[in-house]
Amino acid sequence: MLILLTRKNATLLMLMAFFCVNGIAQNPIRNFSQMYSENLRGGTTMFGNTILHIVNEIDNTVNTAFMNETNDANNGFGGIGFAQHGNDNENMQFVDVDDFQSTINSSSADLILPSGANSIKFARLYWGGKLNASAVSINPDTLRKIKIRKGTSGLYLNVVTPTNNVDQFSVSTNDIVYQSFVDITNYINSNGSGTYTVADLPATTGVATSGGYFGGWVIVVAYENPTQPYNSIRLYDGFAQVYNSGIPSYLNITLTGLNVPSTPLLASEAVMGTMSWEGDANLGPTVTNREGDFIKINNVPVSNAVNPEANFWNGSISRNGSFVDTKNPNYSNQMGIDIDEVNVGTGYDILPNATSVNVEFGTEADMYFPSIFTFCIRVKDPTIVLDKAVTDQTGDGFIESKEELTYTLSGSNQGIAPSYNTYIVDSLPLNVRYIPNTLEIINAPGVTSGFKTDAADNDVAFKGTVGARSYVKFFIGTGATGTNGGILQAGTAGNYAVRFRVKADEIPGSVINTARIYGNSAQGDLFTDDGTAVIGEEGAPMPVSMTSFLATLSSNKQNCLLKWITESETENAYFEIQRSNDGVHFEYRGKVSGNGTTSLTKQYDYNDEIKGLFNVIYYRLKIIDKDGKYSFSKIIALKINGNNADEHFNVYPNPFYSDIKIELMGTRKETGLIRFITFEGKEVLRRNVEVEKGTNIIVLKDLNYLPRGNYILEMTTSTNKIIRKITK
Repeated sequence: MLILLTRKNATLLMLMAFFCVNGIAQNPIRNFSQMYSENLRGGTTMFGNTILHIVNEIDNTVNTAFMNETNDANNGFGGIGFAQHGNDNENMQFVDVDDFQSTINSSSADLILPSGANSIKFARLYWGGKLNASAVSINPDTLRKIKIRKGTSGLYLNVVTPTNNVDQFSVSTNDIVYQSFVDITNYINSNGSGTYTVADLPATTGVATSGGYFGGWVIVVAYENPTQPYNSIRLYDGFAQVYNSGIPSYLNITLTGLNVPSTPLLASEAVMGTMSWEGDANLGPTVTNREGDFIKINNVPVSNAVNPEANFWNGSISRNGSFVDTKNPNYSNQMGIDIDEVNVGTGYDILPNATSVNVEFGTEADMYFPSIFTFCIRVKDPTIVLDKAVTDQTGDGFIESKEELTYTLSGSNQGIAPSYNTYIVDSLPLNVRYIPNTLEIINAPGVTSGFKTDAADNDVAFKGTVGARSYVKFFIGTGATGTNGGILQAGTAGNYAVRFRVKADEIPGSVINTARIYGNSAQGDLFTDDGTAVIGEEGAPMPVSMTSFLATLSSNKQNCLLKWITESETENAYFEIQRSNDGVHFEYRGKVSGNGTTSLTKQYDYNDEIKGLFNVIYYRLKIIDKDGKYSFSKIIALKINGNNADEHFNVYPNPFYSDIKIELMGTRKETGLIRFITFEGKEVLRRNVEVEKGTNIIVLKDLNYLPRGNYILEMTTSTNKIIRKITK
C-alpha cells in the first residue's frame, strides 16, 4: 500500500519526525498461538500461489514484465528483491489456469515431499485477499467457501469452513482484508505429494488507489517420514496488520513452546517458514525509515538472497534464498502473498535449550498482514543415564574372600528424544569372576523380563571375553534383538534395570567396576553414560571424592591459584600438583597434604608461579594414598589472559562415530589447525580450518576410518591452544 506524504504543515512534520524515530507499536487482530506441536522423523513445508495478476488494460494481456520484476537498482537499496511495480494503481485481474469455465479463478502449486513413505500429520488450507465489503454483506458465507482438487484436471472438492475460522479487518470504508482456513489433513494424506489446484477464491478485481487488490492461498503441512532426521515441529498462526498511515510502525510477538536442543545448531538445523498477505516489492526503505519493511528474529533482521533485510515482504515464494518455481502461474512477484522458508539455525540468537523466539515486524510505507510461522528444528538429543549399584552377599558393605557380588545397572532416557540401538556393556575387573547364568532383565522396554542365557544367541544378553577380560552385554529397548539394541523412549517409558552376579578372588582388594550404556540419536550421533560401583575390603582405602577443581589467574598474571574441594577421603596421603603446556605431558609443581580418612568437606589451595608463560596451561592433581596407590583428577585449562581457555570451546558428540562438531569463539578471521593425537603421541589427523570472528561451528566428517579408542583433540589458533579428550 503506497501512501503519498504531501502535507506541508510544520507541526505535522515535527510530529511525523517524532514518530519516525520512535515508531508506533501495534497489536494483532487475532493473537498468534501454537496450532500444532510434535517431535517426529519428518518436517514441515508450505506451498501456494497468487490468484491475481496485473493485466494490461489496452490489450487485456498479462504484464509478465511487472509480475517477474525482481531486481531494480533504482528502488530502495536496489538489487534482488526490489521492484518498481506493485499492485497499487494496477489493473489486478483473476488468474484462471484450470479447464473449467465455471470457475472464476484458479491457480496451482506442488506439494513436494521426501521420497519414501510419508504420513501427513497436519495440513491446513488458508486463503485470503482484499474484497469489497458489499460482497460479504450481500452473502455472509462468501469468505467461508473455496474449491480444491488434486492435479490439473477432474472435479473439485467444495470446502466450507466454520464461521470462527474467518479473520477479517476493514482497511477502508469500502474494503476488507480477510483470511480463512480449514483443516484438510485427511485430504492431503489420501492424495499425497503432487500438484494441487485451488479455485473460486473470494477477491475483488480492478484498480485500487490506496493499497491494491490481492488474493492467494497457502497450504501448510507437517509430515512424518522414517527416512528423515528427528525434528521438533512447531506451527503457529494468527492475523495482524503492520501499518499506520505512513508512520514507521512495528509489531512484537513471542512464539513459545520451541524445543531447541542443548547443543548449538547448524544453519540448516532450524528452518523457519513464514507467510504474510499483501507485501509489496516496490515499497521498502525510505529516507525516514532505512529499515524498510522487515522481520527480525530475536532482534536480528532476517534476510536471504531473494528477501533483502530492508524489503523482506516483497511478494516472493522462496525456499532458503531461491524462488520456488513449481507452481502455475510461476511469477517471481505474487503481488500480495509471501511464502518464504529461511535457515535460522545460526545468526539469529536461537540459543541452546531455548523455548521461545521474539519476532518483530516493521514498516513505514508498506502494509502487510503476517499470518503463519513454522519451525522445524533438530530435536533435543537423548540423555541416557546409567547408575550402578553393588551389594555383597553378607550385606555389610565390604568385600570378603570369594564373596558373591550382585551388580544392578539401572537408569532411563532423561532427554526429550528417543535413544536408538541402545545397549549396555560391563567389562569385569580382573579380580572377580562372572557367575554363569545370572544375566537378568529386571525391567526394560521392549524386552521380556527374566534370566537370559550366557550364549550370544537370540535372546537380549550374553557374556563374552576379550583377551583375559570378561564382559557382559544387554540389548534393551523396543525392537531389541540378540545382536542390536532397540529404541529407548524418553521419560518414564525408558526406565530400565538389569543385573548379574560375580564372585571375588581369594584376595580381591578393592573392586572398582564401571559399566557403560550406549545409544544413538536419530541423526546417528553416539551418546553414552558410565556408572561405577566401588566396594572394598574392611579397612581398605576408598577413592577421594572431589566436588570441584578450579584455576584462577592472579591480577598481575604472575601466579595461578588452584582450589579444590573434597567431600570424603580415605587414607589420603597427599595431592601432587602437575602442570602441562600441551595437556598431555605433565611435570611436578608441588604437593599438598591430604586429610587421611574423613567424611567431612575439605578445601585445598595451591599457588603456582607462572611468570614467563603465555597462551594456555593445564593442571591436574595426582591423588596418592598412604600405600602409594594413586589416581588422577580431571584436567583443567587456564588461559593466561585470565579466562578459561575452553570457556567458549565445545566438542560434541563425545563419544563420536563418524562426524564430530567443534564450537569455538574466534577473536579474528584466521586459519586454525586441528589435530587428533593418540595417547601414544601419534598424530592420526591434521586439518586446517577457517575460523571467523565470533561463534564458529566446525564439522569434521567421514571419521569412520579411525579405530575405536581415546584421542587428544588439539585446536590451535594464533592466540590459543585448546586440548580435549575425545572417544570414538
